[in-house]
This record gives sequence, C-alpha cells and structure tokens, in this order.
Amino acid sequence: MAPKVYRIKVGRGDTQFEAEGDRKFVLEMIARFAQTETTEKKLQPADKTEGKSRSVATSPVSKKMAVGEFIRQIGFKKHTDLVLAFGYYLEKVKGVASFTPADINTCYYEAKLESSNTSQMIIQNIRRGYMMSAKKDKDKGMRSYVLTRSGEEHVEKKPAKSEK
Repeated sequence: MAPKVYRIKVGRGDTQFEAEGDRKFVLEMIARFAQTETTEKKLQPADKTEGKSRSVATSPVSKKMAVGEFIRQIGFKKHTDLVLAFGYYLEKVKGVASFTPADINTCYYEAKLESSNTSQMIIQNIRRGYMMSAKKDKDKGMRSYVLTRSGEEHVEKKPAKSEK
C-alpha cells in the first residue's frame, strides 16, 4: 500500500503557507508556521503611526530574507534605487564586503525582475554619492563596489509599504 500524502494550504491576508508530505512532516510545518506568525505579531509595533515609519534595517529578520521579498518590502521602482537596494541586501543580509555588477545582475534574476544597464545604474549611484568603488581585489579581476553611509541611510529611510 502506498503511503498517504497529506497536503495543506493556508492563506491569511497576504501570507500563504503550503505543505505536502507525510502526516508528521505536515504537522511540524503547521506548528512552525503558527510559531512564526505569533512571533511576527509580537514584534509588530503597537502604535500604528510607528509602523509606517519603520525602517528596513529594524524590521525583524529571523533567517535570511529572499532578495525578491526584500525588494517588495522596500517598494523601490526606479532601477537606480533597485541597484542601490540590491547592494544594501548583499552587504547587510548576505554579509559580503563588496559586490560587482554581476552580483547585482544575479539579484535581478533571483528577484525575478527585468534587469537594466547595471553598470550605468552604478555610475548614477556613484554620482548621487550612494556608492563608491571598493578596494581592488586582485583575485576577482572585476571592479567591485560598496555603499556609502548616505546610500545605506537612503535605503533605510525608505518607509515600509503601508498595510491595507
């Protein structure tokens, strides 16, 4: 006899959860989902006005957030801002010391967004004072970049999307 496969799909607001497998696995996943949901509620600010001005850097992240989710949270639309946000993600979430245009293009791919002329967007961010060239890495052979303090502040001050 074939083992029973259990499948569950739960949706609450804009959050969805889906699990498939044997009974024990599905029950463990439901427990995890319920635990993360209650943890997120505890971490939400009590004051509604405080939630709108919450910066990206102070949002609770228990595990590494996907780049696509990070970009959707920030809500940037222009490619110059997207490249800056990808750089922020690489430095703060992934923990890289510097990034290359190829790293940014990988972020576009992972976020399932149409890429633009990444090198040109980096140049524009350098002119804005949000990025700068990193110390040369002889191993990489490519130019690498880092965010400036004002670049980090620009991403952090972008208000989170207002909840409907």
